[in-house]
Amino acid sequence: MNEQRLLNTFLELVRTDSESYFERPMQELVVRKLQDLGARVYVDNAGEKYETNAQGNVMAFFAGTAPSEPILLAAHLDTVTPGKGVKPVVQKERITSDGTTVLGGDDKAGVAIILELLATLKEQEKPYPPVEVLFTLTEERGMCGSKNLDYSHLKSREGLILDNEAHDELLIQGPSVSDIEVWIKGVAAHAGVCPEKGISAVEVAAKALAKMKLGRVNKDTVANFAIIRAGGTATNVVTDEIYLKGEARSLCPKKLEKELAHIEDCLNAAAAQFVKTVDGKTIRPHITFKATSRYGAVQVSKQAPIVKLVKAAAKRQGVNLRTVGSGGGCDANVLSGYGFTLPNLGVGVQNCHTTNEYLELKPFFTAFKTVLDTVLNYRK
Repeated sequence: MNEQRLLNTFLELVRTDSESYFERPMQELVVRKLQDLGARVYVDNAGEKYETNAQGNVMAFFAGTAPSEPILLAAHLDTVTPGKGVKPVVQKERITSDGTTVLGGDDKAGVAIILELLATLKEQEKPYPPVEVLFTLTEERGMCGSKNLDYSHLKSREGLILDNEAHDELLIQGPSVSDIEVWIKGVAAHAGVCPEKGISAVEVAAKALAKMKLGRVNKDTVANFAIIRAGGTATNVVTDEIYLKGEARSLCPKKLEKELAHIEDCLNAAAAQFVKTVDGKTIRPHITFKATSRYGAVQVSKQAPIVKLVKAAAKRQGVNLRTVGSGGGCDANVLSGYGFTLPNLGVGVQNCHTTNEYLELKPFFTAFKTVLDTVLNYRK
């Protein structure tokens, strides 16, 4: 491998601004690099389907020298904020930012590895399969790019995503995630004169939340409510409406369904406690519960050929990869729904999504060697 060239590519990438929704400079840069490498490049029109300044996802096709179906290598182009004007600081064993921004190694380390791999394949003499490359937009804000990807341009259906931290982990499970919205409608009344004639939506919400099992529900499932907006206008009025927003996620889709049902049951049970008669009329709170799937689960078998291939490649680099699950999502969650088998390999980035983010060089270089070994030995 050409360590200095890989390092230089990474530094060029992180110096190129690409916060989510503002990825055009990165999109244009990788297109030029892929074309210079002799790849056939296609940019779809995903950017027209949501608010971003980029045209679309970048796909590249690199003809192999061995008979095989193509292998897919994927990474995303965007970074979280603050990601403008990154000034990388190169140290002996790691690269950091200057502390005012994220580094952007998530996921420009993955992008750099893929670009260097293509250059290396051209230079070495061993036969290799066709390679397809996918660089997606806006992964950090809900996988908008992969959700709007023109999948008709990809022939491959298995490969690697390079978007994980731990260098000794291969992610093969990711959660199903559902967004939860709740509207509770109570009954307004004068809080100082006749509060007993009203139903406080705040109290209903408090009772319901107290009944729920949230946080770590079980080893596969978590749930959280993070946004609460009450509709009260004055302290002397019984609040008659409240809005709750949260999420639930699980590595097991059936357990996610069970948790969503549990949350709805708790809401209805709490509401039932507030039914009463006022001036001869029965009044009750009304609950509107809505759960919307954000993305589905990743379930890659430990026995999948691509998993065995990657683990064997890593072992030859002295790394014993552990196959694990993660509570976080990535493009693999979306791509899995289209029939792709894509375990997620670590690239040496640590403290992602913070200004303390850094790239460890030894795991970074080892990840490159693992990917190269995987591609050279891939046949299907």
